[in-house]
Amino acid sequence: MAEVSNESSNENDLIPEINSDENASHPIPEPKSRPDLTKSVLFHGVTYLGSTSVATPRSEEELNKNMAILNEQSKMNIDVTLCVPDNADGVVRLLDPQTEGEISSYLVSQIIFCARGPSNSPLACCWAFTTSRRSTSINQNLNGKTQQEILYQCQIFRCENQDAIYRILLSFSNAFRRTTNNPPSNARRTTSLISHAIQATVSQLQQQTSLNGSQSSATQQQVFDGAIKFRCFFDIKEENIDSKGNLTFNSVSRPEKNVFNLRKNHRKSVSVILQQIRGTPMNIDRCFGLLLAQGRNVRASDMQLLDLETMGKGDDARSYVVRGYWNPLSRAFKDLIHLNEETPKGARVFFTVGLDIVINGISEPVRFLIEAKARIIETSRSNDTTSQDIGDTIWSSFKKVTQFTEEFDMIVKQVSPTSSHPDQIYEVVSLESKTEAERRSKLQRLSSTIPTNKTAGDDDESDEMIISGFGHVSKECDADVLNNWNEILMKWRKNYSERPSGLQNLVRKGVPEALRGEVWQLLAGSVTNEKEMIDTYRLLLTKESSSDRIIINDLNRTFPAHEYFKEQGGIGQESLYKLSRAYSVRDDEVGYCQGVSFVIATILIHMPEEQAFMLLCKLMEDERYLLREMYKANFENLQMKFYQLNCLIEEHLPDIYAHFYDLKVECHMFASQWFLTLFTAKFPLYLVFRIMDIFLYEGFTAIFAVALALLKCNQKDLLSLDFEGVMRFFRVSLPRKYLCEDHADELIQAACSTKLNLKKLKRYGTEFFARRAEEEQKQTPLQRLEVDNKRLTESCMRSEFENEMLALELVNDRIKLKERVHQAEDQIENLTQELDATKYIVRQSEELAIRLNEQLQNVREAFRDTCDELQQAQKSIYDYKQICSQLNNQLDKHKEKYVQKMDYIQANCCESCKTLIYSPSPTNLSTPDGETSTETNFSSIIPIDIANRLHRVEIELAEKKLALTQALCDNQELTRRLQRSTSNVSDSDTISVNSMRSTGSWLSKTVNSIKEAANSSNRTKVN
Repeated sequence: MAEVSNESSNENDLIPEINSDENASHPIPEPKSRPDLTKSVLFHGVTYLGSTSVATPRSEEELNKNMAILNEQSKMNIDVTLCVPDNADGVVRLLDPQTEGEISSYLVSQIIFCARGPSNSPLACCWAFTTSRRSTSINQNLNGKTQQEILYQCQIFRCENQDAIYRILLSFSNAFRRTTNNPPSNARRTTSLISHAIQATVSQLQQQTSLNGSQSSATQQQVFDGAIKFRCFFDIKEENIDSKGNLTFNSVSRPEKNVFNLRKNHRKSVSVILQQIRGTPMNIDRCFGLLLAQGRNVRASDMQLLDLETMGKGDDARSYVVRGYWNPLSRAFKDLIHLNEETPKGARVFFTVGLDIVINGISEPVRFLIEAKARIIETSRSNDTTSQDIGDTIWSSFKKVTQFTEEFDMIVKQVSPTSSHPDQIYEVVSLESKTEAERRSKLQRLSSTIPTNKTAGDDDESDEMIISGFGHVSKECDADVLNNWNEILMKWRKNYSERPSGLQNLVRKGVPEALRGEVWQLLAGSVTNEKEMIDTYRLLLTKESSSDRIIINDLNRTFPAHEYFKEQGGIGQESLYKLSRAYSVRDDEVGYCQGVSFVIATILIHMPEEQAFMLLCKLMEDERYLLREMYKANFENLQMKFYQLNCLIEEHLPDIYAHFYDLKVECHMFASQWFLTLFTAKFPLYLVFRIMDIFLYEGFTAIFAVALALLKCNQKDLLSLDFEGVMRFFRVSLPRKYLCEDHADELIQAACSTKLNLKKLKRYGTEFFARRAEEEQKQTPLQRLEVDNKRLTESCMRSEFENEMLALELVNDRIKLKERVHQAEDQIENLTQELDATKYIVRQSEELAIRLNEQLQNVREAFRDTCDELQQAQKSIYDYKQICSQLNNQLDKHKEKYVQKMDYIQANCCESCKTLIYSPSPTNLSTPDGETSTETNFSSIIPIDIANRLHRVEIELAEKKLALTQALCDNQELTRRLQRSTSNVSDSDTISVNSMRSTGSWLSKTVNSIKEAANSSNRTKVN
């Protein structure tokens, strides 16, 4: 059991108790300001089991007992975040993982003992520390003095990660032996228990690692976890000058979770703490840079580098701390004007902080981007804010805002080192913050599915429409064409306001795909005022748009066949969303129109989003294009263009005009999508890009020319079709025809050869408005209402038809979805039953294994006790044999001496004495048995003391042999019992039985000798 004792704690300096009924140590009152956790180590995944009173705060046995009780019976089980300071003057805090609010806190100086449960036991995942406090009850000692009773309490926790428990104990030991200001002498002493505890814990972990290392080394590739999670703590501090003139940095207030209140023209300190919380451990080597930018989704070139103050690993070796310095008045940050200008009331400004981290094993630095909002406040000379909201002023002192956190999910894969990067082990596949993931999921949740590409009620393959964004455009180009464009561009770059000669022929032949991005910008004239437009775009991204939902719904419908826009929530859809949203904020009158997303997507394929925004503004607002007039809410300009096209058809294609007139085919039925999307919605990309080339060069007249060319090239087919055939031809057959690039080139040449009179177009437009005015004047109010009613009725019927088709698709999708849900539920139910059955089998197996282990342990203990008794009995037998052997030797010696004396007497005495000595005794003759005993003759001659001594020895020997016999009988009974209960230790039983058999013969001899000794004793008593 690893333990850490705090020898710097003073048990007499205790926290007073306020409520005697408390069951937990008294928490420190929560400070008014947010606690600073930068000098503390945070541990997540900790469960608080509860607290209990203890009598001996440094007793391991009592702590183990309390751990076992609360681990099995505790009903609290509160998930907490443990905050351990790095010095003895700090405070241990228990925080709420969700709100990060403080639940309880304990001074380090009041913590007496810290220990963990025994390893290889259910308590291995538990640990606890003891605290002391004074009770309100007062006792009186023998001297008559009153003193308060000291109470000790044990706070018990559980953590499934045993490596985290080791780090927690290590953090406690560091806090116990570190002080900040002049620690006392006893606090400077480092207890030996700390080093022993750390060494014991480290050795346990090393043993576990060594045991698991041999098993995991062979399957290291399979065990590798590429999903890594980081948690980032972000804080901003501003300089303050107190009443004494001291310069300090204090954390800025946050009226909302992700909004910082920043003061204008104040220097700031930015601190970022990065900590890995899941996945394969990654070792952070250093910080490559701390960067700042205004707005979100910014480019790398827009970020400004902050001056680094400090950087390094935290005390727990798992977190990395970086602090940077930001002076808004510095020349380096003059471009970040929106982060140093007062924001309007209720407005917020986005900003992004980038952290470039060098990780061992990864060749390139990894950039972590933190997005937040700021509210810039103007300050007066007295440092009082002059533009605060009333709500913030009133409620700021009552709000409790947790520390700003951001989580990052990083996916890495293992790679082989190369010659250029010999130390590279991993490669970053993706890195996404929690904010980005939530925004992406929101886009996916709100986005509608891509509409079907087949017409309703028609299953013929010939009716399959081309998906927007379909087609491949080759980037290959002849060297002569590239040389010609190179000469044109060199002249053009010198003077943007004047188009070079020969440009028209090159544009009509087609702009090379590799040069389209630059050429389109030059054709539209969007290269001027680049810096101002980019700043405007970034500012627009920070504002809210009322068209968000409509934009999101159109994302999946725009160029779903193109690789750049195919992925839901991908880079292409994100750029399309941002660009559409920015322009909807810029032009309130137009807002967002569904056709403009296809134009934006066409532009985004060839250039970054900032340059695409500049080109889009030109297309909308330049007098050559004026697309915004067509997208206005009443679509009056679009109706005028339909009238102009109708007049052009009557002038250039009278046969088609007459045919359409007979069929009641109007221009808005087929040309509305052409004009609103500039032919980008349904035609192949090769033709779309060629149309955009001549449109940007010539203006909107090119759209009329392409429309006339389409009708002229397909006049024969159109004249042979009825109304439904004409509608199907425009919807399906016409776009499919231009999948061939040769047909597309012929169409562009036909469009370029079509001569349109601009004066006539203007006259047609004037006629349209004049006729509209005359019709409005001629119409009575009732007629106007009838016309409006008819128009609205037709629109309603079309909407109802579309609604029915969508409802039918929705019903079919719901049916399919229900079938899938039922299948999934059935599969879940089967898997749940299998899981329950498997759990039941595993539970029974575990219980059986536990019972068998208990029985085996009992049998082993009984066998061990029996073997000990057998060894003691064998030892006693051996001692008895030694005593008997000694007594027999002594008896033999006495007999020899007796024989020698008798021989001596026989040799030296006279005949009369011999006759007296060797004459038969009358008592022998009167023996009932008629036996002659030499022992009786000997006893008459042996001295009495020797005879008595010999008699005592024989009696003692007989008693010992009786005791030995009883012990052997008991031993045999125990052996038989052991044989019945331990079938699995037959070898040991065999040894015991053999030992018993070897002593069987000796036992019979011993019994016979006991009988002889008893007979001789009886005879002696008779004599």
